[in-house]
Amino acid sequence: MECAVKEDPRNAAIILRLHFHDCFVQGCDGSVLLDDTVTLEGEKTASANIKSVGGFKIIDRIKNMLESECPGLVSCADLLTIAARDAVILVGGPYWDVPVGRKDSKTASYELATSNLPTAEEGLLGIISKFHAQGLSVTDMVALAGKIKCLNHRYSELP
Repeated sequence: MECAVKEDPRNAAIILRLHFHDCFVQGCDGSVLLDDTVTLEGEKTASANIKSVGGFKIIDRIKNMLESECPGLVSCADLLTIAARDAVILVGGPYWDVPVGRKDSKTASYELATSNLPTAEEGLLGIISKFHAQGLSVTDMVALAGKIKCLNHRYSELP
């Protein structure tokens, strides 16, 4: 994560948003990372994700490094959660403990991604409602959305 943030500090916001979009659908289970298959419609192409989330290559790079050192030990769900925490720290945000042991999802839900995630076209009350449905307050919403927007804006002038 450190290399990705040094390469482009906006990568911190990108990974934080990816984690947030993962957690709002089926819990923090890595389901947002799953690609479409013949039998699975993933979350990546849901309207709230298609132009909003990225960072998949960063997570893939980290996962490949982890797998080469300790195969099968760290789930993608834990990796994404730890990467989001570390990204925040790397741009001056707070530290928090990350309990590990998450299991990777074998399913994804295009439908839940479409219904659970706030979109740019949604009004404030709709967005607040979606945060409340996840057990989050307006303060949490402002902190999360503000952090992502601030990180993107702060580094938008980079070459």
